[in-house]
Amino acid sequence: MKKLLFIPMLLTVMIFSSCSEEDETLTPDLITELDADSEAALESNYEDVDLIVEAGVEFADASGRVERDTVLECADVTHDQENKIITIDYGDGCEIRGGRVVKGKIIIEYNDRKLVPGAFRIVTLEDFFIDDVQIEGVRTLTNISESIDDNPTFNILLEGGRLSFPDGTSATRDADHTKTWIRANNPLNDEFHVEGEASGSNREDVRYEVEILEKLVFKRACRANRVFIPVSGIKQITFGDNVAVINYGDGDCDNEVTITINGETFTRTVQPRGNRN
Repeated sequence: MKKLLFIPMLLTVMIFSSCSEEDETLTPDLITELDADSEAALESNYEDVDLIVEAGVEFADASGRVERDTVLECADVTHDQENKIITIDYGDGCEIRGGRVVKGKIIIEYNDRKLVPGAFRIVTLEDFFIDDVQIEGVRTLTNISESIDDNPTFNILLEGGRLSFPDGTSATRDADHTKTWIRANNPLNDEFHVEGEASGSNREDVRYEVEILEKLVFKRACRANRVFIPVSGIKQITFGDNVAVINYGDGDCDNEVTITINGETFTRTVQPRGNRN
């Protein structure tokens, strides 16, 4: 069970389902001070981009000799080996696994194989959408592992990140993260451990800063159950003088969170795609 512990007066649009009677004691301003849905959407959509990039690079590097990952089943993948550029093109939109509709392009510039220390990738999104949410930004991944035998560790810089939603709202993010790839014998059981910090504005146009206090753990296997948020880890979100400490739990694959605000505790379910009813 994921737990959100919110310290005095912080929060913005936590428009979640499964409200409890205790919610009635909280003012609308307090509930909308932390936009946890758009926070979850920022995390999950950029994780989606990373997974598509990884699948596209593997497929292009093998010149089509490996089985195409299902996230690429309707994409056109091209590889300019001379200039070291891979393009993943979903065109005007097509459905990938899980029923998600993807359209637009992901353009990847690189200098070496990902697992080589010092290798980098620069990922640019061009008119790119997942389920009618436009995803923007330049994501630079650099291998900072000390050796090729280590669990691969990367510095990831996100610059100019933005999610634009169908209702006209948007959320922005710039981030500096360290991401460690914990590989399993079956890639579907891979984990990604994320540390670092971020800043931006949420869909309520409230500025925020995020610091990860205890590494966030994403499980690839949980995505089959439409769980795209971390399954464990602790982050701190600051809004002006207000501070939220968010605890994602002990590793269970679910979107439920336990929230404590000013001593009151209740359970909700986050919308990891940022959908609003």
